[in-house]
Parts: sequence; C-alpha cells; structure tokens
Amino acid sequence: MLDQLDLKDSAVSTGPETAATLVDLVCAEARLHTSWDNVGPVSVVRRLARQLLDSSTLTPAQLARMTDPQLWSALDSCDVTRAESIMVRYELHRLRVTAQPAPGDRPGWDFSLRKIYSSAPLVEGQRIEVAAPELAAELAALGSLSTDFRVWWS
Repeated sequence: MLDQLDLKDSAVSTGPETAATLVDLVCAEARLHTSWDNVGPVSVVRRLARQLLDSSTLTPAQLARMTDPQLWSALDSCDVTRAESIMVRYELHRLRVTAQPAPGDRPGWDFSLRKIYSSAPLVEGQRIEVAAPELAAELAALGSLSTDFRVWWS
C-alpha cells in the first residue's frame, strides 16, 4: 500500500482503490475509538492516572515514561487507585458505558473523546469530495458517532 501513496502539497495522494482502503481503515479506527471496548477502559485508566498524580509525588513526566507493568504497579501501590485498578483488569464486565453524558445525580463520570481522526487522502491529486464523493460521504458519516459518554461501574 505504501508504494501506492504519493505526497502532493503536503497531502497524501493515491488512486481510487487505495483511497477506498484508507477510508475503510479510518472509519474502522473511528468506530473502535467510540466503542464500549475502548471508551470504558480508557476512561477508567485516565481517571486512575489523574488520581495517582493528584495523590502521589509522581510527576506527569515520570508517568509518561512508565511501562505498562510499572503503571499497574504504581496504581496498585496507591491507596486511592488500588481497588479500581484491580477492577479494570479483572472485572471489566461490570463497566457500563452510554452515549451522552448524564445529569450529575447519576453515578459515574463523563468522558469525552477530544477528536475522531477523519482526514481523507487526495484521490489522484484531487480532493476526495470531487474525485470520490461516495468516500467523502463515508467520512462525513463519522460525524454522527458520539464522542460524549457516561461511564460507571455496576
């Protein structure tokens, strides 16, 4: 596939078939990022990381350099994060996710994705909207995916 890509004015350009494959990959990634499988665990780990930073002497720079086993060890060693750290690894079936945040009286926390990647390649040097409107429509449909969620433990 890489052999089929070219740079035109700082943008990726390719033929129609490769453009369709790239659009399929972009759409699949967007659906993954907005799925329960991603939103639930990611929201928990982000919360735990924030709690760990707030309740320890650990700095953001130190946290960023941790390996996965080091992060889990730090979360398990902290009184504030230990219980939920264990839950996210061994009781994931209890995690619930709904699209759209809920009123404040509902248990859990709100989680928002900052961005869904939906950039399109050029198709033979032309904007995708001109050269392949059907692919542009697929990318535009990603705008209907929810990026705001309510997450809680049952």
